[in-house]
Amino acid sequence: MSLFYSNEEGGRVCVNDFYPEENIYESKEILLYTFIKFDGDDEELLIIEQKLLDSLKKLNVDYVGWQLNEGWLEFYFYAEIAKGFENAVNEALKPQYQFETGNRKDKKYETYYKMLMPNTQEYHNIQSEEIINDLEEAGDNLSLEHRIEYHVMFMTSSQRKRFISSIEEDGFSFLNDFLDEKAEDDYVYGLVFTKLSAVNVELLNEQTKMFFPIIEREHGRYEGWGTDFVEEVKE
Repeated sequence: MSLFYSNEEGGRVCVNDFYPEENIYESKEILLYTFIKFDGDDEELLIIEQKLLDSLKKLNVDYVGWQLNEGWLEFYFYAEIAKGFENAVNEALKPQYQFETGNRKDKKYETYYKMLMPNTQEYHNIQSEEIINDLEEAGDNLSLEHRIEYHVMFMTSSQRKRFISSIEEDGFSFLNDFLDEKAEDDYVYGLVFTKLSAVNVELLNEQTKMFFPIIEREHGRYEGWGTDFVEEVKE
């Protein structure tokens, strides 16, 4: 499954969000990349992508995604060795495009995790757009006041308690807390808190910017948000 989103710098990103779990039986620790000077449209982007994938079929490489930033289209792959990569890219892109290729060790997949995969705010934006689209399709009046319910998990009850005190100062309301006894990790202390507002990405971003630093400070984990359908009552 691929994620498509806009990062915080305004660039566009497409990333395979199951890698490197899919690569568990292989040791593909070499990051391969090509940066292409690009000012085309989405159709041309897809053509370039397919040309690269076709040319790289003969190599044992894993394609993990691309990003488009400030006129450069960047494609990323992982492999056991770099041999043959540069020639395959040349075959796909010359002489039509200006481009660079390279490779380096990336044993911990840092490029994948830290650059391609969305951060907490970017994940929030992806989720927000999906929920808002669903509400719009159902006929929700997004301009009316909704009760936004945010979910977060902590490792200790003390972290959760301090978080509640901090967010109440910013106008959020405590709804309920719970203990997740079936959790597969140490994040067992759950919390749901709310804010009354209209529903749009800008307002939701303003709200998350208030509490994301507090979640980070208390070593919590943001789990997402939801709201109930609101339909304008006709008199």
